[in-house]
Amino acid sequence: MPIVVGPRSARLLAPEGIALAFRSIAVFVDPSPAGEARTSYAVRMACRHGAHLIGIFAVPPTWGDSPAESFVRGQQAVRRVIASHQSSEAAATDAANRSFSAGCARENISFEFRHFRQDGVDDSAALNSLHTDLVIVGGPRAGGLPRDWSAEALLLATGVPFLLLPEPWTGSTAEHVVVAWNASREARRAIADALPLLVGALSVTILVVDPQKNPRHGAEPGADVAHYLTRHGARVVVEQVQSHAEPIAKIILAYAERRNADLVVVGAYSHARTAEMIFGGVTRSLLRDAVVPLLIAH
Repeated sequence: MPIVVGPRSARLLAPEGIALAFRSIAVFVDPSPAGEARTSYAVRMACRHGAHLIGIFAVPPTWGDSPAESFVRGQQAVRRVIASHQSSEAAATDAANRSFSAGCARENISFEFRHFRQDGVDDSAALNSLHTDLVIVGGPRAGGLPRDWSAEALLLATGVPFLLLPEPWTGSTAEHVVVAWNASREARRAIADALPLLVGALSVTILVVDPQKNPRHGAEPGADVAHYLTRHGARVVVEQVQSHAEPIAKIILAYAERRNADLVVVGAYSHARTAEMIFGGVTRSLLRDAVVPLLIAH
């Protein structure tokens, strides 16, 4: 039986009396149908939170598309090839800008459009995400990101939580949220990063898998964190489930689908192995198999 921890009684307020919300959201965009759906989702979230929305476009490189170009000789011919590539990149950037700006203008939100070339040697993807509350990307292949980046790499480079939007996703924006809770530092960080969404949701379920295997949960697994969220004004239910030796990620995603959740909040586990950061198996499985949006923090 689920444990219900009180109704939502108040909005989460900052000390100045202003409701806590995301104030700056970034979304990686592209002019594809999936990119337009991603923009639409981000616009709805920005509108709901009164946030400034930053559209980031990683301009895809066009060099290498034509093997014949490697045989071009002469200054004029080389200049024509360069001009052609510059024109293609400018056209792609303009298409992405128009698609993003049109979506934002319909809701009259504060927004800006940024772009950078994917073949640059700097950390433009991270630098453009660093000063935001949340980054929205597509999945499972992290749509919109440069080809040499992943959502996980962006999270580790910036510390900014990301919301991975499965493609295609046409559902609502965080009305019914499942929080995967294992009493870890990472899960606690995810709750802190997702707090504006949790407080604004119609329902929040604290999902505890195999609670008897984790002594950190205490006498009543999930109850303490549920009370914490309730004091902030969230409407919370605690569910304790057994995995019966099934993969934890499968249990979480099956539960979210069964309950028609539109967001799963999870803390990403990783550990250092020399210079490489390796995400835990549960996180990797969630990223690979998710059919509902995931908010992941570390």
